[in-house]
Amino acid sequence: MRLARTKKVARKVAWALALEAGVPRTPLSKAHITITFVAKDRIRRDLDNLVASMKAYIDGIVDAGVIEDDSATNVSYSFSYERGEKANTIVKIDALGRP
Repeated sequence: MRLARTKKVARKVAWALALEAGVPRTPLSKAHITITFVAKDRIRRDLDNLVASMKAYIDGIVDAGVIEDDSATNVSYSFSYERGEKANTIVKIDALGRP
């Protein structure tokens, strides 16, 4: 139950951030999402676990109307992991097409 609540909050956070950043008039029919995970520590992390943790955030972006759908026919992804001064997750969405 705690996990479900956490995912719901993550989805709402992504929705709010997407609205704050600006939503296109028409949702993107095709997009490429680049996600960069930045950590300030030296803990080893599995990239696939980090990717799985992004699902609720991607759903929030779809809820906000930035992307039409997050299926494999609409979205492609790139993921990277790096060390930095501050922990952060950077999400960049590039339009590949519109309806």
